Amino acid sequence: MLKKAITIFFVLCVAVVVSAQSKVVNIACGGLEEALSGDYSFTSLTVKGSMDVRDFATLGHSVASLEKLDLSGCSIEGYDSRDKQYMGNHSHFEADAIPPSAFLGFIALKEVVLSSEIEAIGDGAFAGCESLVSLSGCSRVCKIGHYAFSGCKSLQKVDLPSTLQQIGDYAFDKCAAIKQIDLAQCRELDYLGVRAFAQNSSLESVVLPDGLTQIQNALFAGCTALKSVSLPRKLDYCGEGVFAACTALQTIDMSECEMYELPAWTFSGCSLLSQVSLPPSITIIAEGAFSYCTSLKNIVLPAGISQLDGFAFAGCSALSQIAFMQEGIENIGRYAFYNNRAASRVKIPTTVSYIDDHAFDGCINANKFYTSRDVPAELGEMVFANMEQENKVLYVETASMTIYQGTAQWQDFGEINSLASVDDEVVPSGVCATFEQYDLRITSAQEIASVRLYDTTGVLLASAQPYKCETIIDTHSFVGNIYIVQVATNNGEQTVLKVARLIR
Repeated sequence: MLKKAITIFFVLCVAVVVSAQSKVVNIACGGLEEALSGDYSFTSLTVKGSMDVRDFATLGHSVASLEKLDLSGCSIEGYDSRDKQYMGNHSHFEADAIPPSAFLGFIALKEVVLSSEIEAIGDGAFAGCESLVSLSGCSRVCKIGHYAFSGCKSLQKVDLPSTLQQIGDYAFDKCAAIKQIDLAQCRELDYLGVRAFAQNSSLESVVLPDGLTQIQNALFAGCTALKSVSLPRKLDYCGEGVFAACTALQTIDMSECEMYELPAWTFSGCSLLSQVSLPPSITIIAEGAFSYCTSLKNIVLPAGISQLDGFAFAGCSALSQIAFMQEGIENIGRYAFYNNRAASRVKIPTTVSYIDDHAFDGCINANKFYTSRDVPAELGEMVFANMEQENKVLYVETASMTIYQGTAQWQDFGEINSLASVDDEVVPSGVCATFEQYDLRITSAQEIASVRLYDTTGVLLASAQPYKCETIIDTHSFVGNIYIVQVATNNGEQTVLKVARLIR
């Protein structure tokens, strides 16, 4: 009998404790403080009726131990304050929106259920909620503000609805437990903010909506587990450092994007990146875009590249050859190939007129350099430093040997030889360019994707995309008789030939 009485007493005690930890209130706007009547001992709260920013302020001031919040049966009304400011000195608050900084630093908060009427989550609304595991009820949300979930390191999943239009800067920064982001259905999304998903160390895969045209700086920077990314086909702007330090990323396909520039530091520090398909529209590889991609062995640059900025391939220690640069490149930036230790030969396009400071500094195994440019490109300081230049060979046109031998830095090569003495290793097979009077006939064993014709100073004279194995360029209107032909075939190979027009 005594044992039974003790058991009943224990059950009643547990019931009292549970009751004390959970609370349900039904309020009108501004009524939460009165409804709680000074009792803030609960850890779970369900609010029904309606509330505004004054009630969120009550929670912020008094319920630091809150673990669960259910607002599914509560509407959020707008509020304008004339004599008092709330939530980070704001005085105007929209309806159907979680106010800015509403739960900033609620370190015990684990679960939140929102009303299906919510359309916006304010700036910093849940920032620093490091115990938050789940958020539901976001079916109509259009806007997620800046820093909204920054530092929510336990957050595993957020159901992002198809109504979403904006994800603010740093919105999910340092959300270390999120493994997957799928925005494919968010067809109205038009802003994906700076560092919105940066430093999410568990993030493995990302799918972005096809209609998105822009992504901002460092979007996925420091996502060290990221392996798979599906980019929008219409993407025409990408901020700097979007994938910087994504050390697990191995391949990425950007071939259907519409970008004209690969921005600075895009793949900087992606140490496992080995395969990249770039958009054919790219004309600029910006500063540090591939710096320290130490697994990158080969890359095909689009035919329209005209600018290779500083540090573009610096520290790419596995890059097996620097023969991929396209005719059309005019400038090679400072430290562009710094400390490349794998390449044995370097082909400098005829169109390059300036090579900046230390561009090939430390390329110790690059024993052969080739250029068909009649006039030496202008050089910055110490372009060939720390590579034992006196032991390297430079190959140039026979008629240009004397001028290279008398030009600073170029003359420091141990040997300067004629391109005519070069074996077939530097002239890819399968492509042939011959003149028939004024018609330049170009043939290939592979389908020709693009042809670009330059004069010896690097000026583009003609271009075509024939997508067949033979094409003809009429050169009647072009002055001079020596030309540079660049051919890209559909298997990714690039060929550069120098041809002479002899008219009989």
